[in-house]
Amino acid sequence: MLRRWQQDCLEQAVIAYKNQSHFLVLASPGAGKTMLAAQVAKQLITNDQVDYVVCFSPSRVVASSIEKTFRSVLERPFHGRLGAIGVSKTYHSLINANQLISDLRNSRVLVVFDEIHHCAGDGVSEFNSWGLHLLSSIQELATYTLSLTGTPWRTDTLPLPFARYADPEGNILCDFSYGLAEAIRDGVCRMPQVTAIDIEDITVKRQQEFTAYQDIAALLESGELGYRDLIKHPEIIEYLLGKGVSKLSELRQTSPRAGGLIVASSYEHALQIQELLASVFGKKATVVSCYQDDSADLIDDFKNGDAEWIISIAMIAEGTDIPRLQVCCHLTDVTTELYFRQITGRVIRTTPDQENQAYLYMLAEPSLVEYAERLNEDVPGCYVYEGSEQVRGAAIEVCSEPAGYCGASTYTNADQGISASELAGLGLYEQENSKSVSFEVNLKSFRERLLASYLAFS
Repeated sequence: MLRRWQQDCLEQAVIAYKNQSHFLVLASPGAGKTMLAAQVAKQLITNDQVDYVVCFSPSRVVASSIEKTFRSVLERPFHGRLGAIGVSKTYHSLINANQLISDLRNSRVLVVFDEIHHCAGDGVSEFNSWGLHLLSSIQELATYTLSLTGTPWRTDTLPLPFARYADPEGNILCDFSYGLAEAIRDGVCRMPQVTAIDIEDITVKRQQEFTAYQDIAALLESGELGYRDLIKHPEIIEYLLGKGVSKLSELRQTSPRAGGLIVASSYEHALQIQELLASVFGKKATVVSCYQDDSADLIDDFKNGDAEWIISIAMIAEGTDIPRLQVCCHLTDVTTELYFRQITGRVIRTTPDQENQAYLYMLAEPSLVEYAERLNEDVPGCYVYEGSEQVRGAAIEVCSEPAGYCGASTYTNADQGISASELAGLGLYEQENSKSVSFEVNLKSFRERLLASYLAFS
């Protein structure tokens, strides 16, 4: 049975396709866009408007999930081989799209673009010129296209073929919208609660010089340390993890399968976090990366199991359906609004046996705080709570170059069968420069700013 918004959107799309070829849907993460797309495809096939369906998505994990959904709804194979009604591919597979282009010229095809904002570049994976050219050709040759996104995005730099989705100011124009406030009100998504953790009274020592800063924003503005230095500081990681571990343990008392996601900046950073989780909190965690051959299996095992934590490097940013995720620690150095919303979307999917509240913990990096406050604007009613919690004030060394991570375990390349230079080329390993400058940072206290969204029910 379809949700109300899915049924409304399905009916509107079927009507729209009588007069237009393209349809864009903006719906909150976790609302059920894939199921909607499968139902649209089913209706067009039933109406004898298309013979075949092609889906594009950002990753292999998402493509596999889409294949399963379409196969179930259409009750036909969806593997792209003989006898199949369609195929699910990644955007990167466009490099081998010549046969698809040929098929589109001679067939009636519905093309589904999942998370289409990837075509504009999302701060993590930029779409290159050949990909845009092929994607434009596919869009023009398809009988119908259905574009899906869970993230409001601007189109200032979007290539011409996608200009139909933008107004003169560059704002997205949708054929159908289903926002976060509506999804929460309908019980489709959890209410997000974002805790921005600031640090009061930071003293930085460079050689014999001391400089004091009142908070993270002041420190970052000075340029003395970068945001990447902060998220790799062991005590900062430990504090953020402590908030997440405490909340997840609380949730698992009533929902034993509730899970937590930690988004890291690199593979070595993920290993640092994994060790701190184990040594300080006694928690095990699975590390997944888009460059691991078994990443899809690891994610599937986590999804269907009851393990507490999974650590991701550009892997579970969006589209990956793990509804039991309810807590997230934001420790990536990607600070775009698009990525922030994608990460938030991983923990707001509802499940029957878990409370309808999601929790995100992050540092009070100015841009992230701005995004969190803007997220609140999507949901009527919000409040801000500020508290303070003292932590030990001992001087802690932070290395401006990440190698070694100030006492954390070192990633051993030999154990993985790949060289440091190869890992660096993939963005998974950060090599130490010949010159390394050391800092001592005195952290007096952490201050928490709670940005909690809620709806008032009359």
